[in-house]
Amino acid sequence: MQGKVSMVVPCYNKAEYIGAMLNSVLAQEWNNIEVILVNDGSTDGTREVITAYEPRLKARGYEPVVIDQENAGCCAAVYTGLIRMTGDYFCLVDCDDEIEPKYVSHMAGWLDANESYEWAACTYRPISWSKGVLNEGRPAEYRHRLDTDNLLEKYILRETITTAWVYMSRVSYVKRCGLIDNFCMERRKTYEPLMAVPLAFGKGKLEFFNEPLYRYNKTALDLFRFDKFEKCIQYYDDYLYLYNWSINRLKAAGEKKRRLYSIARLAYFSELFLFLHKVHDGNEYKAEVIRKLSGTIDEVFDPAPGIAPEKIIERGFPALYAAIKKNILCEFRQPGSRVIGYGALGREAAKKIPLLAGTVWDPAELWDKNGGGKVIKKPDFNSLTENDTVLVFPKTKSAVESIRMELDGATADILYNREIDELLPELLFPDIKDTRLN
Repeated sequence: MQGKVSMVVPCYNKAEYIGAMLNSVLAQEWNNIEVILVNDGSTDGTREVITAYEPRLKARGYEPVVIDQENAGCCAAVYTGLIRMTGDYFCLVDCDDEIEPKYVSHMAGWLDANESYEWAACTYRPISWSKGVLNEGRPAEYRHRLDTDNLLEKYILRETITTAWVYMSRVSYVKRCGLIDNFCMERRKTYEPLMAVPLAFGKGKLEFFNEPLYRYNKTALDLFRFDKFEKCIQYYDDYLYLYNWSINRLKAAGEKKRRLYSIARLAYFSELFLFLHKVHDGNEYKAEVIRKLSGTIDEVFDPAPGIAPEKIIERGFPALYAAIKKNILCEFRQPGSRVIGYGALGREAAKKIPLLAGTVWDPAELWDKNGGGKVIKKPDFNSLTENDTVLVFPKTKSAVESIRMELDGATADILYNREIDELLPELLFPDIKDTRLN
């Protein structure tokens, strides 16, 4: 017997897309699905499409459950579906997206076969429509796939996939984590923090599948159609409100909650920065957002780093936020006792060695095949020990492959170009490294 999957689908004014979504449900390889369609007061024909698909869902052997309610927003619609579930597993699908045929079977099949796992996750592929032409984006990928010890912090920082519809959970785990009992219906545009916070904090065993089994329709999302920055602010104000709501209801010590509140406040600014350049009036708000970010950093870190708005503008928010994430997740790397810069005469080295100057990553020795002098030497691979760190500056594929072969078997810590780039934020904002998040 296949476990029963309760698929909750909040529906509001998506008549243009919901048919494709329901077709993708009908194409699922899993046979035991309860499809809970919550019509949140649609006025555009969405309800009529649902009616037309009910007999088809029944003929497929599924259990369609259609609930009509007055328009109350997506949080209320999701809650209505949650309290109606009768299945073993829960997933949520937006009515304007689509799912691959293996979406349910991959995750529910894993949970059926592995009783020690509480939930599973896939990845997604963004899609969009332009003048009737479908554009498919690159699939999202997970980072930190196997480490769930601080999954909630990584989730808030968007170091893992944050969308609710890539996850499938046992209904028993949903209830044990208090997701339903602590659900909030006070916001209309988003619900994802209400899912992520209790499930991630519960630390249930999670299996990741790096396969894009969900098709996320960016064209239909209101957020990508906002024309004024104030709308973006309101959207992410709601997001932060829901994070705080959920964190407040966790059975956690006060110190842990304060840490999560601080992380959510910092992540809020990362979302705003994403949209500063995507709306026509974003630049009008840039100075204010940076000023508030500077003040927030001083509030949540001890000692206060004192990073002036001018410094954020000069060195860039992406580098600052990367340094903040490294601090929170304790991902600062330390070099060996001898740092060697390999490929020191190349173009990449010319750009990056000056940025490393005066830091612990400043190369004590410079190597290059064309070297030979006292400043830049020819490589001496036999001298490498486990106490050395080699910074490999070249990044062309042929050069990197050749260097990998030369360094094969070396016990030294070896960082290639991309890893060197990941060091730069902490060097641009060194004050972040020596602080502690409150």
